[in-house]
Amino acid sequence: MQNNTFSRLYLRQNLIVLEEVTSTNDYLKELLSNIKPLPEATAIMAIHQVAGKGQRGNSWFSKPAETLNLSFSLHPKDFFIHQSFNLNMLVCLGIQRWLSTLLPNAQIKWPNDIYVGGKKLCGVLIENQLSGPRIHSSVIGIGVNIKQHAFPIAIQHKATSLYIEKPEVPLQSLEDYALSLLLAIMTLYENTDLNDTQQLLTAYNSCLFRKGVPAYYEIAGDTLLGILQGVDSNGKLRILFDGQERLFDLKEVSFKQ
Repeated sequence: MQNNTFSRLYLRQNLIVLEEVTSTNDYLKELLSNIKPLPEATAIMAIHQVAGKGQRGNSWFSKPAETLNLSFSLHPKDFFIHQSFNLNMLVCLGIQRWLSTLLPNAQIKWPNDIYVGGKKLCGVLIENQLSGPRIHSSVIGIGVNIKQHAFPIAIQHKATSLYIEKPEVPLQSLEDYALSLLLAIMTLYENTDLNDTQQLLTAYNSCLFRKGVPAYYEIAGDTLLGILQGVDSNGKLRILFDGQERLFDLKEVSFKQ
């Protein structure tokens, strides 16, 4: 990976723009299943994604020409499945740094959402293809709310967009946003040792949503007041309750508004 140099031109040449698709992740996975290998960072962007997928089987709300719907492929070398959260951290950091050039207060909400002003602006879904204990390839799906002026009532209290947060930002084409986002992530990918968990973890925890702030969490049906301490090397969330730290995996804890 360190032998490649990614440029905007390279990424543009490997960006496929579709008017409509059910899921950019599914479309890219189908391309990957063909015998001919795809170049690193091959990307699919859809103007309208009909059935976008979110984390934990959730759907991703998307309006035509307002949401950046993007999936791209990576082929990490000598990267094992037990290290998969490292890739999650790297992608989130790339998005957070890219978004921070547009907005001042972008944070990572564990495990892989980007929040601004306490509301979700971006979500990530990573699907790995395995070869034994190694990750052979990864499809990274990203949805970024760009041009939405409003959201459905059911989610307007927890979703936001670039336009809502900073309407004075000159809006570019979705393709231009896709290319600048890809360049930010791939530059970080090129210059980071994906096996260096501690380096990634330190950076990830430094911009973690709610870190050190008393807030309510739902655990096994109970709502408890705790203080988020950070994330450990296995990707588990560390929260302090009444002076005692507890660890949580996906689906074991929910953030309360």
